[in-house]
Amino acid sequence: MAPPAPMQLRVRLPENEEVARALHEKRLAMREQPSGFKEHLDRTFGKAYRNVCAATEPIRTLKEFSKIKGVGPWLIRCMKGFFAEFSQDLSPTKRNVAGDNETKRTKGCVPNKKTAASGSPGKEAPANLNCQIAQSLPRCQGTFELQSAGKTGSAEFNMLDKNYVLTDHSILAMPPHQSNEEFLEAYEVVLILDDRENFGSRSRKVASRKVADNICSQFNVSVQVKRLPVGDGIWIARHRKLLTEYVLDFIVERKNVADLGSSIRDNRYKDQKSRLQNCGLRKLIYLVEGDPNTSNGSVASIKTACFTTELFEGFDVLRTSGYTDTQRTYGYLTQSIIDYYSTNFCGVAKSARICPTYDEFEGNCRSLQKKTVSQTFALQLMQVPQVTEKVALAVVEFYPTILSLARAYSMLEGDICSQEEMLKNKSKVINAGASRNIFKLVWGDGCNLQT
Repeated sequence: MAPPAPMQLRVRLPENEEVARALHEKRLAMREQPSGFKEHLDRTFGKAYRNVCAATEPIRTLKEFSKIKGVGPWLIRCMKGFFAEFSQDLSPTKRNVAGDNETKRTKGCVPNKKTAASGSPGKEAPANLNCQIAQSLPRCQGTFELQSAGKTGSAEFNMLDKNYVLTDHSILAMPPHQSNEEFLEAYEVVLILDDRENFGSRSRKVASRKVADNICSQFNVSVQVKRLPVGDGIWIARHRKLLTEYVLDFIVERKNVADLGSSIRDNRYKDQKSRLQNCGLRKLIYLVEGDPNTSNGSVASIKTACFTTELFEGFDVLRTSGYTDTQRTYGYLTQSIIDYYSTNFCGVAKSARICPTYDEFEGNCRSLQKKTVSQTFALQLMQVPQVTEKVALAVVEFYPTILSLARAYSMLEGDICSQEEMLKNKSKVINAGASRNIFKLVWGDGCNLQT
């Protein structure tokens, strides 16, 4: 016997009626699926729905929705489309620069496994790979999935919504523009790869220069290798006459799953992402290479890191199966970026931000490497077992230097119990284990830290 249809509940805040209705309708739709709806998933929907109805704060974004009790990664994925449309409804009316009268959203593009998006060499980048980046390509406004071989599956990647360039606050930076000047007449787009990057497996590493040559020959695009101050790949527009180099609004951080796992464990990846977020470029691409299920580290932590990086931190996360797949992806992205700037250069260049020169970009990134004493202290604390980024920031809020923390411990000299609990009593963010471990490291013997 089928379970009774769930009842609609009264929503405490009028602002949350839309999200409550969407959640309820999503639950009903899933119940009607031919394959059925598992009971535990129905309970998950029910619990989240009740808590949304009872919420005392407005739920306007996916991040606010994720804080509702009972809402986990699966429900967040289910409701991601609603919040994307909801945010568009709240945004100012967009004007169409290219004069396109199409306003309807078409279905998301999902490439066939035999398309070039899945890694077939020697073919042009398919329209569904580029549909997010260039208005000149076929009208397609969904997301595309880059299929990966083996067990890696696929990951949604919102490269560039066509409407992204239509509101003044969202226009991507453009290089300087002279009247009646076409983009490719004035500039050459060059992909720059960091010279410290190695591709392939540990037993057979391929240097960046070899990868650059392969991309150049396969895709007929310009690729250079040099030391980058941040990121693993950027694109520049080089003026054909003046040779001035302007950094376009895209940057890639590439991580193979083994490196990502180790950087999560030692907290390097948070610092690296922070530098990318402050480098001045707008489109941040986090490219994860390989199958997390085959990594030696925690599979769950790697998948969670990818999820939060895209959902909460403003990155576009792209998955590839290996370095050859990454190589092709760099080529497709380069072609798409060329198409985007060629299409939009004349239309929006006057109202867009001006791209920084390479020297300006490099100078800005050098300043990011300068850390305050408090920032350095926070990074040191994050190496302590049970000390997360939030815990470290809570500690430095009260004690910005290790000297100030040591002085506080000295005031409680002789009362070890109070010393161990001092930080815990200062903030609810700091748990007992982290408080005790920090004390042992700073004031105690530094041994027997509990994980």
